[in-house]
Amino acid sequence: MARFLFGFETALARALIAGVLALALPALPARADEMDNGLTRLAEILGAAHHLRDICGANEGALWRNKMIDLLNAANADAGRRQQLIEHFNNAYYRYRSQYPSCTGPAAAEANSLFDEAHRLAARLAGTDVSASAF
Repeated sequence: MARFLFGFETALARALIAGVLALALPALPARADEMDNGLTRLAEILGAAHHLRDICGANEGALWRNKMIDLLNAANADAGRRQQLIEHFNNAYYRYRSQYPSCTGPAAAEANSLFDEAHRLAARLAGTDVSASAF
């Protein structure tokens, strides 16, 4: 069974923290759509991670679901937007569960790819340079 490199959990958590910090800053009108799209994609990545990490033996329980709750709280969105983000999380979870019913090399590679994407996305939303980050 393929296993994730557990350092990726720390990297993704740092990326999500950067994204959440970006939410604390007032969004410029030109960035509002980018921020909204970024939150949607982060919700999807969290849903995928919730499944992929579980099947690959990370034994993290509800960690990624809890990160989603943190993201929802930081977004301070109205009830309708919160529901949309939850739906993106759930849809990604079920899509990845259908596509990857067990941990395989491609499942682990997909998780690593998602973590890289989350890192870049959160850094972009926070307005930081990801090339300067060391993981």
